[in-house]
Amino acid sequence: MISFAHITDVHLPIPEGAPYTAMANKRALGFLSWSTKRYRRHTEAALAPLCDDIRNSGCENVLLSGDLVNIALPSEFARAKEWLGETFPNQQVIFAPGNHDTYVKTPWQNSLGMFGEQMIGRRDLDEADRAPNGFDDFPFIRLLGGRDGAAIIAANSSPSTPPGLATGSLGAGQRARIRTALSKTDGMFRVLMLHHPINDGVVSNRKGLTDRAALRDIIAETGVELVLHGHAHIPYLGVTAVPGGTSPVFGGGSASHPIGHGEYRPARYNLFTVEKCDDESWRAHVDIRELDPASMTMKSVVQSKIDYPAGSVITKTTAKVS
Repeated sequence: MISFAHITDVHLPIPEGAPYTAMANKRALGFLSWSTKRYRRHTEAALAPLCDDIRNSGCENVLLSGDLVNIALPSEFARAKEWLGETFPNQQVIFAPGNHDTYVKTPWQNSLGMFGEQMIGRRDLDEADRAPNGFDDFPFIRLLGGRDGAAIIAANSSPSTPPGLATGSLGAGQRARIRTALSKTDGMFRVLMLHHPINDGVVSNRKGLTDRAALRDIIAETGVELVLHGHAHIPYLGVTAVPGGTSPVFGGGSASHPIGHGEYRPARYNLFTVEKCDDESWRAHVDIRELDPASMTMKSVVQSKIDYPAGSVITKTTAKVS
């Protein structure tokens, strides 16, 4: 069996003492948003029990679909790197960037390059693992359980954008590489992870993935077993077309929401266990875990089973989601 937790939109607090000279661009708006409202929406008090729950779950891998930081300050990345090591010392973290991780154009070595250990993977199935060397060096393939196990294909949907926009784009080159990665890993349990939703209507056009239709066309041709994303801060469950049917799309709720005030769900993550059956088909068990703000402990709100190749057949054994 292969197990992994999916978390997203952590938004660690901005470190104190950021120089004013670093705020002479889009960061000024982001810092204003954080200091007036977002610091209440994303708290370490909510994040801590969620991470404790992941550590105690027994899962071996943590998939993080972006927005670990807020305004892409070098000090944020340095703190986030420490946080990853302190929080998940015995689990393998696999990271795909979010729009707040690329909030403004920042040198690679002072920003995402600090997460090289969390982005080690193959650019081709027959190549050796390595860390990316820049913002365009995506997707990467992380194998879990060898060639007969799961293939995590992590893409970068988050180019830096002008103020007021949080749109995503993969670009023609990365889409072609995603197509190749999905084709070459056919037969494995393929997980495509990116930050932006691939389905229509999940977020506004101002926040949407501009080439999501083209990506869905690729998936409809090559197939995929599971798509994971973040960005919306609210949980989402949908499907995408694959050869012969559909496969599930899970959008994660933010990992650090303390309450949500009716607008968001409290802190959430998705826990997956994947197994290969005797007939060589795949089965996935999903446990969606959510913070109970009253007790500040985690609880299961949905437990599901997904049988493949009919990946859209989801049986809910517990359903308390509103």
